[in-house]
Amino acid sequence: YEARKPGIKEQITEMAFNGAGVRDTARTLKIGINTVIRTLKNSRQSE
Repeated sequence: YEARKPGIKEQITEMAFNGAGVRDTARTLKIGINTVIRTLKNSRQSE
């Protein structure tokens, strides 16, 4: 699984801030779309 590697969560939020879409992010990082959505939702709640 790619999403469990260190630094992936930070990369997801960074790509979102730079205007990359969910599907773009998932394809680039080789992770699932649902993982991207879940990570972004959780990062919004922790702010």
